[in-house]
Amino acid sequence: MNHTNEGIPMVDAEWQETVKSIPVVCDITETTAEGVVRQVLKAVFEKNGLPMDNLDAMVSTVIAHSLGDICFTAMHGLAIPHGYISGLEKMLVGIGVLRHGCSIDFNAIDGSKSHIFFVIVCSSPNHPGYRQFLARLCRCLISDNMVSRLASVSTRNDLEALLSSH
Repeated sequence: MNHTNEGIPMVDAEWQETVKSIPVVCDITETTAEGVVRQVLKAVFEKNGLPMDNLDAMVSTVIAHSLGDICFTAMHGLAIPHGYISGLEKMLVGIGVLRHGCSIDFNAIDGSKSHIFFVIVCSSPNHPGYRQFLARLCRCLISDNMVSRLASVSTRNDLEALLSSH
């Protein structure tokens, strides 16, 4: 398989464009992994004008992929549930934050519970820009205090400002 752009880093303009499109659910009300994914994906669907009749299938796909893929499951209070839907033209990303000391067991590699969720859906692991986005996101997430700074995000503008600086 030829992955012509898999080693090319995401350029700033692409990163900024993706960050600007991410809906933020600041006060997750759900208490299960499936509920969190549903609430975040609902915001993603609304932001992108997608029909809600596909929501259940996408939630099921994300849960199935994420719980079986330990390398992207969760760590240090942050989870990156993800899934692949063939034919999806655009990569979809949303973020959800649990507040008030709440967290959810998302089968984390380090045994921690998660309170910040980046939900990512695209057509396949080879979707253009997916690996670049994930690599840049991971670089952002390992910076000093990023998880605690993400926990304080309350608007899309807050998220954009925080991620734009990386």
